[in-house]
Amino acid sequence: MLSSSPDERCLAPPRQPQLLAPKMHLLLQSRSSCLAPTAGRDSSTNSGVRDVTPSSKQSRRCVKYLQKKGRPCVAATRTGDFFGDASKLVTVAKGDVTDAASLEPLITEQTGAVIFAASASRQADAKKTSNAKAVDNVGLVNCAKLCIEKSVPRLVVVSSGGVSKPASAVYIFLNLAANGIMDAKIAGEDAVRKLYAAPGLVEKDIGYTVVRPGGLLRDPGMGVSAVELNQGDTKSGRINRADVAAICIESLDSKAAFDTTFECYYADTAKGLDDVMKSNAAAVGAGVKTTPTETSTGRERRGDTWPKLFEGLERDRVVA
Repeated sequence: MLSSSPDERCLAPPRQPQLLAPKMHLLLQSRSSCLAPTAGRDSSTNSGVRDVTPSSKQSRRCVKYLQKKGRPCVAATRTGDFFGDASKLVTVAKGDVTDAASLEPLITEQTGAVIFAASASRQADAKKTSNAKAVDNVGLVNCAKLCIEKSVPRLVVVSSGGVSKPASAVYIFLNLAANGIMDAKIAGEDAVRKLYAAPGLVEKDIGYTVVRPGGLLRDPGMGVSAVELNQGDTKSGRINRADVAAICIESLDSKAAFDTTFECYYADTAKGLDDVMKSNAAAVGAGVKTTPTETSTGRERRGDTWPKLFEGLERDRVVA
């Protein structure tokens, strides 16, 4: 299995991406999907972002952020229903990440980006109904292959902090809670990195970004200045879904985020993976203020603007 942290992967010569021109984006989820255009592939096309998961909490926030920026989107759900805010910027369609054929009308040559926010259910009966492998692994691969085939400039994947550390408490707990969801997520991540290591994709400006949020909160976003990015999957914390959505959308315009995998959390909640689960539970459940770890990985990234936040990220190096 390919490692997910930059320093643990098989190394190949670094690939130099070109700056992405504004293009469409697509968000994918097990229950829904959504497209939202930033601009056309060319001046004659009304391309947009596609979100294939708008019924999820995270994808709804991605759609909301796109609307705030005035970017039209197509929300494609498994049922064809969308439960977000109505807007003339949102077009509803039908699609299922577990069914590759259903994605073909959604992911086309006119799609400028895809945001995969899909994830399997973690409900109480998840062990009976969880489709983690079908969604977080096979569904993601379905999406990635189509993105490459249709020359979609950027695929953004919403994954999870701790996903590359199977011995960590975070991994073990989430994996048990949703019947192998972390196993499926890392398998999907690794498959994406390997697919995108194929020769010629960078020269065509075809790449990906893997975002690994810490513990997700429902509060309003705190903004870019509160966020810390990291690489290596050894630190995490908490972060609001609104800021995860902002990271996903803003990364689309960043060449620094091209072909990268990184963790995101609020700097003042940062803990090592051995301590983060207990810290998050104490803060959310009992209101105990987190004392951030003083341990540094040397890969922390902060910024007062989104472009600055992404500066200095180390690109993944994977042998195809």
